[in-house]
Amino acid sequence: MLRNEVRSHRTSYSTSDSIYIGNYVNKKRNGYGKLILADQSYYEGNFKDGEFDGSGYYRTRNYTYKGQFTAGKKNGKGKLESFNTKSIYEGEFKNDMKEGYGIEKFNDGSIYKGYYSQDMKEGIGILTLRKEKNSSIFEGEFKKDKIWGKGKYKWDNNKEYEGEWQNNEISGFGILTEKNIKHIGYFSHDKKEGYGADFYIDKKFALSGKWINDTIEGVAVIFLLNDKNNINLNNYDIKEEKIVIMKEGNITSSNLNEKEIKEIKKNNQDYINMKKLFQEKLIKEYLRTSNVSE
Repeated sequence: MLRNEVRSHRTSYSTSDSIYIGNYVNKKRNGYGKLILADQSYYEGNFKDGEFDGSGYYRTRNYTYKGQFTAGKKNGKGKLESFNTKSIYEGEFKNDMKEGYGIEKFNDGSIYKGYYSQDMKEGIGILTLRKEKNSSIFEGEFKKDKIWGKGKYKWDNNKEYEGEWQNNEISGFGILTEKNIKHIGYFSHDKKEGYGADFYIDKKFALSGKWINDTIEGVAVIFLLNDKNNINLNNYDIKEEKIVIMKEGNITSSNLNEKEIKEIKKNNQDYINMKKLFQEKLIKEYLRTSNVSE
């Protein structure tokens, strides 16, 4: 018999740590077989050179997996059911980790549809969160399993935010709509922080200024808005403005004299920065998100 002749046979054997029933080639598990390990982990499927390779089913104390393997690791498409987290993932794998597009269903009814990298949400995805009878939906960017980048979040109570996120928090420039107020401006750690404007949709005016820890403070301006039907998006003409002084979110002074107003317009940097931002960005974002045509 030649030395390099391939020896193939079907057999079964048991050792102190495993039981195997299946095919052998050159003294290694090759082809279809069943393997039961000492900890009661169980694999049934294809082998190559002793490793799980091809399609198969693997059950451990912590999870079950049905799908593709390469060189003993989950690679390709498969379905993973976790006993610990009671979650079900169906999608793509690479080197035993979620990698690529997949859909994950969680124990509380929440669902994620999107992309993964190294077992974590990464890239574009849609996350539907459920809490008792309520639900909320986020559609946008993820980074290292967290909402991070640009995206839109909708709550059940018609509250909605569209803009920038960091570390699962509203941070950066965005638009927050709740009830009849649309706030457009800057945020930090889920709070209004920096220049922005509250647009009172029904009342046709905007209160613009600087927010600190979710509260408008200092010099602010009330802008009277034109009727939507007469708006030119590229050359918006503000009807009228009124400068006021705010403290802890309330107007403390609204009847400034001409000298005070002139001084604010000339030298107050918050007023200058805010007025420029309002005219160049805030009003345009308001019109864009209010379905006003150019």
